[in-house]
Amino acid sequence: MPLPAIINEDVEFAAGDTTYLLMNPIWDSNYGFSSPVEISIALDGHLFIADSAARTVFVLKQDGSMLEDFHDLRNLEDHSGEPFAPIDVDVDQKMNIFMIDGSRRVYRWNQLWQQNGIEEVMVGAVFVNVSSGEEVSVSAGTAEWYIKLHSEEWGMSDEVWSSEQSLIDSLSKPHLFFDAGVEQTSEKDIYFNSGQSLYSGISSADGDYIYLTDEAHDRIVRIDFQQSQLIHLTTGEEVWTHRGVFGQTVVGYGTGAGTVNAPAAIDVDFAGNIYYAQSGEFFSVHKIRPVSSGGYTTYPSVFQQGSNDIMDLWRFSKPADVAVDQKQMVYVANTEADEIQIFKSNGDFFKKAGIVEVTVDTTIWVFSEGDSVLVDTFLIVERPGILATPRGVAVDERGIIYVCDTANSRIVRYRLSNSVDENVTPDE
Repeated sequence: MPLPAIINEDVEFAAGDTTYLLMNPIWDSNYGFSSPVEISIALDGHLFIADSAARTVFVLKQDGSMLEDFHDLRNLEDHSGEPFAPIDVDVDQKMNIFMIDGSRRVYRWNQLWQQNGIEEVMVGAVFVNVSSGEEVSVSAGTAEWYIKLHSEEWGMSDEVWSSEQSLIDSLSKPHLFFDAGVEQTSEKDIYFNSGQSLYSGISSADGDYIYLTDEAHDRIVRIDFQQSQLIHLTTGEEVWTHRGVFGQTVVGYGTGAGTVNAPAAIDVDFAGNIYYAQSGEFFSVHKIRPVSSGGYTTYPSVFQQGSNDIMDLWRFSKPADVAVDQKQMVYVANTEADEIQIFKSNGDFFKKAGIVEVTVDTTIWVFSEGDSVLVDTFLIVERPGILATPRGVAVDERGIIYVCDTANSRIVRYRLSNSVDENVTPDE
């Protein structure tokens, strides 16, 4: 590396040739992993790892220690009591943990509600018409409840509360958040058969909605939060619960930049830009941004072919996941190539992780103006590392990359060789 000319002067310097190093230890089946497929990192740094074969979302600290206070996320069951195999998980700012299983449904578990404890749940109320004074008693959760709760013509009074344990458990444990087959939650989705939706990826935004990749309809949808019931926590706080309702189709089917074709995964950055990976024609990774005008939001493509490396044709081979960090660098699980590709925020290629570079001493013929000469040279050859069809990728605030090495039932981590962190131990 180039050293500063004057040693007493503050000059930034770093290794001129950096690479991603494998970190120790590898988190393998000794942690209980069977088929880890996705990772989400919460604001507190905790890692939520969806394992479809184990029917579990494992929760770890960044140092790899397993957190045991998340028993509700083990041996998951759906709303009907059937086994639930999560294929994706995401955590929002309100500590909602969202899970999907490849069906038309989204499930939720709230960490704060479980930790603080729910004391009682609102099960009904009297609604008063602000104009006529008419009073109507309505039960929570009914169609009439949602109409009056979200109407400016009605005000709520004389709330009815319940501390029935089964009702509390229905909210404190993993529960149904959105079902595309329920008319009340999908009535705005008039151009598609919502009941046939199959969600392959999920990402939360600013706490007011989530995005889903709908594999069945080749689209991305936005699901909005709608106030549902009030709950009293044991801490004395009064909190609104929410259900999911269809917001809009963000982008639909196509083969050009900013369109959808066999989507697999999705992520959202701090600015609201959306990134998604797909296996269909022609572009494998897209970035779109929300643009609001006249009360309507469109999502034009940011990356374009010919301008951004990430849009190069044939660059990827069935990418299963995409992630973005706090600097808007993009990480792609290039699944069938057994590698992770990393791009700068402008879409230019940066480096790969998960591969091994081998220097080969060889000779080549060089031809010039009819003459030729045999020249000694060195070639850098890439070959696969230890990854086998990686399915999920995530990156934390330190730049540590976490990879779901699904076929090997483990989580593998990488860091840049020029990053300095005394708590990070590379496998040299």
